[in-house]
Formats: sequence, structure tokens, C-alpha cells
Amino acid sequence: MEEKTRSTTVHGMYYGLITGLAIVIFSLILFISDLYQNQWINSIGYLFLIAGMVYGALEYRKKYNHGLMTYGKAFSSCFMTGLFAGLVVAIYMYVFAQYIHPGFAQEILEKSREKLMTQHPDMPDDQVEIAMQWTAKFTTPLMMMIWGFVAYVFFTVIIGLIASIFLKKEESVGV
Repeated sequence: MEEKTRSTTVHGMYYGLITGLAIVIFSLILFISDLYQNQWINSIGYLFLIAGMVYGALEYRKKYNHGLMTYGKAFSSCFMTGLFAGLVVAIYMYVFAQYIHPGFAQEILEKSREKLMTQHPDMPDDQVEIAMQWTAKFTTPLMMMIWGFVAYVFFTVIIGLIASIFLKKEESVGV
């Protein structure tokens, strides 16, 4: 009988696509429910990321590593899952801001202006305009996609480093 093998990249791609699609569906539900601007509820999407990374790594350990996995393999599996999930979500973010809700960037700019005016009521108007010009440069659909992907990679690394501590399972050395 041949032994099944699969790279962490291919495995991560599979679970990353599933995880990314779950996050996209969750985001669409939030949009339809008009809750997409609620930061707290939006952060629940990271639970989908954590769950996908952990489940994917556990499946890799069980199916392809005989129930054992080093810290490095655990991290690699988690990272690849998060990387591909982040790619799916970043593409969705672009499509959302460009086609589904083209006024999304303008909403972000308006909220940014309100927040700036509340936090710094004495700021001169010219400085407010400069700040808003810079904010506008980073709220285009393309920039939201890029920064969203960078954020997902960052959180994937942090989550993967922590989760791998608990996901690794190495052979115990007998006495």
C-alpha cells in the first residue's frame, strides 16, 4: 500500500480556500444585514481564520503525518492556510469595494473625517484636508486589497506561531 503524502502548500491551499470562502460568506451576510461597518462584529471573521488554520493543521497531522507533527510543519500548515485564505479575502475586498459597494471608500473617508474632528477639534482645516488626502490614497479598492492581504499575512504569522505550540505532536522518547 502506498503512503499518502501531500505538501503543506497544497494542503494549505485547499483549507485556505475553504476558510477564505467562509470569511467571504460571513462578510456578505454582514453586508446584507447592514452590520459591515461594525468593527466588533467584523472581528469575528478572525475566528474563522483561526478555526480554519487549526482545523487544517490537525487534518494534516492526522492524514499525512501519522498523528505526529513538528512545530515547523504545524506552522507551515497554519501559515499556508492563512496565506491562501488572506488571498481569497483580499480579492473579495477589492471586488466588494469596486463593484458590490462602490461607495464603501467614501464611507470610510467620512468616518475618518468625523473621528479626526472628534479627536482633534482644534486641528486647522488645512491639516485636516492634508490628512484626508492621505487617507483617500489608502482607501482605493486596490490599496484596501493590498493592505488587507498584508494584515492577513501578519495575523496569520502571529496566529500560526502561537497555534503551532499546541498543534505540534512529536514522538515521545521512551525511557
